[in-house]
Order: sequence, then structure tokens, then C-alpha cells
Amino acid sequence: MNQDLGLEIRSEPILAAETIGRSDDDLQHVFSTCQLIRYRSGQLIVVFRDSCQAALVNRRRECFLAVPLLTLKVIALGAFLSDSDKPTQRIRCPVHGFIRYSVHERKIIDHPVFQRLRHIRQLAMTYLVYPGAMHSRFEHSLGVMELATQAFDLLSLRHEDRLVGELHQIPELSEDTMRKARQIVRLMAMLHDVGHPAFSHAAESTIPGGNHEKVSTHIIGKVLGTEIDKTFFEGASALLVRLMEKSQELTFLREFVASQMDMDRTDYLRRDSLHCGVDYGVFDSRRLIESLTVIENPDSGRLQLAIQRGGEHTFEALILARYQMNTQVYLHRIRRIYDYYLTEYMKLWGAEHHQTLDEVLKHDDTGVLMAIRRDAEDKNERSAWAQRIVKRNHHRRVLETGDYADEQKLRRMSRVHRKLIEEFPGVDFHLDNATHDIHKLTVPGEQDPQKVEDLHIVEKDGKLKLLSEDSAIIGKIPKRVRTVRIFADAEGTTLENIRSRARALEAQAA
Repeated sequence: MNQDLGLEIRSEPILAAETIGRSDDDLQHVFSTCQLIRYRSGQLIVVFRDSCQAALVNRRRECFLAVPLLTLKVIALGAFLSDSDKPTQRIRCPVHGFIRYSVHERKIIDHPVFQRLRHIRQLAMTYLVYPGAMHSRFEHSLGVMELATQAFDLLSLRHEDRLVGELHQIPELSEDTMRKARQIVRLMAMLHDVGHPAFSHAAESTIPGGNHEKVSTHIIGKVLGTEIDKTFFEGASALLVRLMEKSQELTFLREFVASQMDMDRTDYLRRDSLHCGVDYGVFDSRRLIESLTVIENPDSGRLQLAIQRGGEHTFEALILARYQMNTQVYLHRIRRIYDYYLTEYMKLWGAEHHQTLDEVLKHDDTGVLMAIRRDAEDKNERSAWAQRIVKRNHHRRVLETGDYADEQKLRRMSRVHRKLIEEFPGVDFHLDNATHDIHKLTVPGEQDPQKVEDLHIVEKDGKLKLLSEDSAIIGKIPKRVRTVRIFADAEGTTLENIRSRARALEAQAA
């Protein structure tokens, strides 16, 4: 992968074409702003959104035709909303190479509410287990924007008429439909996490009357609304608010950042894996994007994302990556116990500092960590939790289930927990019920009260097939993982005695 130009090099002709582009200043600039470049069956395919750039390459096509076994096809998807919406800016990303953005988008990126994400870690205190996990929601948000744009541009190239037919019905997109829709997808992806409080999900319960999505809606509508409408187009902020509020008419657009194969999880799986130093989250995200297509939902008639035949294995890899990252990283026992301390601390701290949504935006991880250090040296109601974090003095695991604990195992562990409290009155115990959804797909023959989502494979003849019915793997992966653990604040012989007694109690309860 050429990180400078974003080229996927599959053969010598593309390498030669890249060399030509580098040797010509005009063409170098053009190649740096193309959306897609592919080489298939002797043909170099270059896709632009700007018709002027496409025309320039067409005028210089003789340069490329000098390359052996190479023909050139240039496609223009249409101009940007304005010159200031062209991706002339760029930022380097360890996952995606250069991420490009416009002068207009930079106004949003440089705004204090978005810059605040630089100081909110993607994985809270996971760095206490995986020291490299120091990455932030800032770079993740830009990564989601990059992937969502790739997906939208690919679908625009393949199904522009169908997308226009669907999106034209949205009042704010009735004119300049595709250009405005593309910009909305980019802004939605960029801002999808902008409302996260300090330490993200650990502080979710402290947000007045809601969750981080409510804060995101507040930011888009009240803080950034005027700037977004003035910079991009009238009604853009209202449309983004409806997307955040999960309006039914906008389901298709929302799927780019919130669905079973959205670009949010595509980015964070790869990014978290990279920074944690593990390979569990690695899968072929490029192949997943190239496999995307659109269909009409059999029930609602609205457009929805689907997978072309041949791409289903990449989606299976995404689900496996999600399963492995949850069991090995997100639900790691030490991360879970520090999440517990952090949540308890934030309940007390947030009662004082998160009384309004605007107050939530004043704080980030850095500020809260400073407060934790101060409280660790003080004597107040938060001090005990703060000292646990600062001194890394955590409870020890006593007993745990496997990854698939059902309600019966949860009840059994609860009984063991209560019995241990009775038998060891001087020891502090904590029962942790670690649960996370892996997927919400329909599984044939399964009676599951959980909400399910249907994902279809599009056969070469256009017929639809449920992926869960076609895949031998999806049905074998649990829709939800749950690990129940008992922790004790004990060391040495006392800890070993507690563990021995816990195993005996579990055997009796079985």
C-alpha cells in the first residue's frame, strides 16, 4: 500500500503509473486527491469526485498509455460543494496512511469541542494492561470518516441512481443530493463520538439525563450547529441531529457508522489491535468495503447495506475479530476491575462536575486524572477509589466462569459471592458481570428475545440470501459473551484460602 497516494498496488503497471504521476507536478496533485485507483485486466481505473481533475488526467492519458499492458479509464463522480470542500489538507494516520480533509472540515476539526477528543482515550484505562493503548477518540473519529467516505464513494460509483432515488426524498438533500449526502456521511462519521465524557463509558452514568449520544446531539445542534450550516449547507446540522436520534428515514445513512458492519467498528478493531500490540482485531477491511452493495429492505422497501457474494468471509472475519477483541482486551479481568474503580469514582466526581451537558464538555481524561491524583492524597469520599487507581492496588481474581456464562451460571456465582462475604467478613469482594454483544444477526432455529438485524448476501444473479443462513461460522459464534468474576481484596495465604473455598462452593452449587 502506498501511504502517500493511497494506491493499492496490484501489479507493475500501477507502479509505473504512480511513477508517471510523481514525475509530473500536475498529475502528482491529481493522484493525491483521487478517490479510488484500481488495476484490473490490463485497465487502470481512476475515480475522482472532481470533473476538472478527471479532465486533466484524460488530457494527459498518452503518458499512461506508454506503460505496457495498460489502458486507462477515468471516472468523475461530480464536483465538490465548493472549492473549500476539496480534500486539500491531510493528516497522517498509523492505520490508514494519509487521511484527507477539506478547509471547511478543518473548521470543525479545529473547534475546541472536537480537539477535546485528543484528550479522551479510546480505551479508558486499558493502558494499565496494554501500555500502548494510549490512542484517543480524536484519531478514531478521523479514521471512521475516512472509511465511511471510502464506502460511500464506492457505492456512489456502483449505484448512484439508486442512492439518489433514496436520498433525494430527504428534504435537506433534495438538491445536490449526492454531494450533500457525501458531506453528511463525513460529518456524521467525524462527530459520532464527539459527546463522550472523560473516560468514555466509565462516566456514562454521570451524564445528566442520557448518554454520550445525547451529548453529541447537544454539541451538533447547539454548539456547532450555526458553524455547520454556515460552512456546509443550510439544514446540515438538523439532519445530523436526526441521524444521532436514529430517525427511521435516515437508517441507510446511519448504517455507515452504526450497523453490523459499520465503519466505526471497522476502524476501532484495527486501531485498538494496533495500539494494544495484538492481532485479534486484524481483518481485511479493504475487502469488506469493496464487497459492499445496496439492496431494498424486503420489509420496509428502504435501501440498506448488503454484501456481494464472495465478501461474506471478510464479514465473518470481522465478527471473529470482534469476539476475540472482547474476550482478550475489552473484557480483560484487570481492565474490568479498574473500570469498576473508575466508574465508582466518576459517580461521586460527576455528581459535582457533570450537572449540565455543557459542564460535561469542560472535562477530559487529563483533567479527571489530575483530580484523581489530588483525591488520592486527600481524605474524602472519593479518596479510596482514587488510591486504588493511583497506587495500582487492585482486587485479585478469585473465581471466574468461561466466556459464555448464562443466567444460571450468573445466579450460581452470585450465591458463591454472598457465601464468601459471610465466611470472610474482613475481606472486600466484588462480583463483576462482564457482558458484551458480538453480533445481532438472525440465527436460524434460535429463539432469542434480543433485537436481531438481517444482513443479506447478494448472489451473482441478484437473489438475496441471509448471511446467517449461508455461513457455517456465524451460527457458531455467540451473539453475546459474558464472563462472571469474583474479585477479593486479599493477598498471599488469605487469597489462596479464599480461592480454594470459592472452588468448593462452586462445585456444591453446580
